[in-house]
Amino acid sequence: MELLKLAWEELYELEFDQVFGTWRGVHLEPETETVHITWENMYGAPPFMISIHRVTRALRMDYPPDAFIELEQVEIERIRNLPPGQRK
Repeated sequence: MELLKLAWEELYELEFDQVFGTWRGVHLEPETETVHITWENMYGAPPFMISIHRVTRALRMDYPPDAFIELEQVEIERIRNLPPGQRK
């Protein structure tokens, strides 16, 4: 949760408009101690990613690798296909 807050503060500083964007996923890369947080905006641009090193708290902005997008899309579709009232 602390790293999500840090990512949010960084995006807020960049004037990321929370109304027009949505979080997609959070990915942990244990071998590099890095958390990757992806999000998209409503303007149809490719998803973006902010990476945070868990020890140094160093931030890096980038585009997420296709593997992250594929994992997230599977989960998005799974949730969309749930019966009404079971989407949580």
